[in-house]
Amino acid sequence: MRPRTADPANVAVAIPVKNEEAAIGACLAALDQAASRHPGRTTIVAVANDCDDRTVEILSAARPAHARLIWTAVSLLPGHRHAGWARRLAFDAAAAVLSHEDDLLLSTDADTEVDGAWIVRNAAHLGRGIDAVAGRALTRRAERKALGGQAFDRLNMLGRYYGLADYLRTAGDAHETEGWPRHFYEGGASIALRLGMYRAIGGAPTPPVAEDRALFDRIRAHGGNVVHPIDVRVFTSCRLDGRAPGGMADTFRTWIAQGEDDPLHETYRMAAALAPHWALPGDRLSFRTLPAAVKEAQALLKATRRGASAPAPEVEPVRFPPVMVKRPDTLAQTLAEQLDRVIPAQRVVGQPGPVDQQDVAAGPNGIGHIVRHPPDIVRIPVIDDLGQEHEVEAAGGLVGRELAALEPDLLETGAARARRRQRGLRDVHGQ
Repeated sequence: MRPRTADPANVAVAIPVKNEEAAIGACLAALDQAASRHPGRTTIVAVANDCDDRTVEILSAARPAHARLIWTAVSLLPGHRHAGWARRLAFDAAAAVLSHEDDLLLSTDADTEVDGAWIVRNAAHLGRGIDAVAGRALTRRAERKALGGQAFDRLNMLGRYYGLADYLRTAGDAHETEGWPRHFYEGGASIALRLGMYRAIGGAPTPPVAEDRALFDRIRAHGGNVVHPIDVRVFTSCRLDGRAPGGMADTFRTWIAQGEDDPLHETYRMAAALAPHWALPGDRLSFRTLPAAVKEAQALLKATRRGASAPAPEVEPVRFPPVMVKRPDTLAQTLAEQLDRVIPAQRVVGQPGPVDQQDVAAGPNGIGHIVRHPPDIVRIPVIDDLGQEHEVEAAGGLVGRELAALEPDLLETGAARARRRQRGLRDVHGQ
């Protein structure tokens, strides 16, 4: 693991695009906003393949304010018209605008909007000598709800189960090197690696499906290290008419349409979920058995946290920038944004790192400091796993100490829950 030099890395973002007239504008706008926070140069490279809608027209008219946009339109040969070659061409075109081995090669999907800190947080992780970063994909509540009541409930239940599985898998793996908080998603919605690693592996693999997982597997096969931080996140669509066969849209469509007793895609009872490489077909859950599996996972988590099984991993205290008491109109929004970092898993409170310095007031020495204000009392709502709400009082300014002292049986804070309801975030796994 070799830290990069102090100079900000140049970044190129590869986007494979196919008939994305409805989404590409928002995708580019989100990337432009993320580029505004990165001190190095950012280039967005879009490769439109076999488009017959207005995608090329939109790309031609786009004028990002903080990033350079390069785009091209191609027609893939028969036998090569699939996600593997679409992403490979985008990656190669993006790599061509970079030169230094420590420059950063990122990729996302055209129906995805990256978080405003997506570039700087990827850069922070890769700057520590990490070879590749698998970001976290979230879906929006409003989009899930638009799919209908049954679909909404099913996707939420799956998200809850996967969140529990992530924690238990981290706690129970003796060879786990990342530690909690982390996730296990590896998808094309959020990929980041150093240019030197991309060259070392000979470019992106080109299988017709699951090209994103194949890329991360190839990086590991070449001795590279891959991390899965929860602070690198994107917001992807819940659409059911996807562009890549076998992709997320196909998975969503299958989940929504399948019968109660049909086996779920890559969703196993917890004993098998903790070691998915050894899972058998008979270990797969159905929507009929999923609620009982969630309860079983909750019981296992409680046992783990109380030391009856394996010791729980350490959880860092939640840290917050100061709350500006003189501006009460921004108090709720400030708290909601910071409490969004509380891990939305059962009774697990953690802080992703490294903390983006643009989120923390910088002092004279470059380290975040706390602005002193009158000790107004802030009331923080929390909810336990029986659905009962409680409130914790904390002096205005530093709320993290109070949250860090909460009993482990308390769930996510009410403010974080309200934030997720407002923005409709839910982890995407098992595609």
